[in-house]
Amino acid sequence: MKKVVLTGGPASGKTTALSILKEEYGTDIEVAVEAATLVYGGGFPRNDKSPRHTYHAQRIIYTTTKELEALAEEVNQGAKIVLCDRGSLDGAVYWPYGEEDFLKTMKTSIKEEYENYYAVIHMSPPKEAKYYQNTSVRTETLERALEVDEAILKLWSGHPRHIVIPESNDYVKKALIVRKAIRKIINGEI
Repeated sequence: MKKVVLTGGPASGKTTALSILKEEYGTDIEVAVEAATLVYGGGFPRNDKSPRHTYHAQRIIYTTTKELEALAEEVNQGAKIVLCDRGSLDGAVYWPYGEEDFLKTMKTSIKEEYENYYAVIHMSPPKEAKYYQNTSVRTETLERALEVDEAILKLWSGHPRHIVIPESNDYVKKALIVRKAIRKIINGEI
């Protein structure tokens, strides 16, 4: 079973891609849902942007991500891929004290995080403001979303199987590119 991260900035099309992939592959793919959505959607306060608040939120998200991934592996042991809606390293982008402190606090390293995932698929978001709608869990402006995307892209850039899907507002087209990459991963071509 291969663990594959589906990541990228806010509004990049991850949800659309996950929906299409799950529909096509059924039980061959098990999805580890995004921890941040569960944490913030479950009531963790999002209105405090202080460093200590972010520190606690990202620790919860990191641990929850790891547990959701482990659960996905256990729930469907026949799956060919566990598709992770964001990777555990993504939280370093939001960490108020820098990447090195994130790694130290989480007792991990870039090498360990890279080794945890077979491949990383990065979906870049469109660069138009109309695609960004604030919700209870998505609060980024266009400018912040693009900063986050660039930081995530840089963070995962050293992974040996890092696939980048270029920015576009055609979410279905991007999902089909992701689908092609997943097929290649399943077939051992990547």
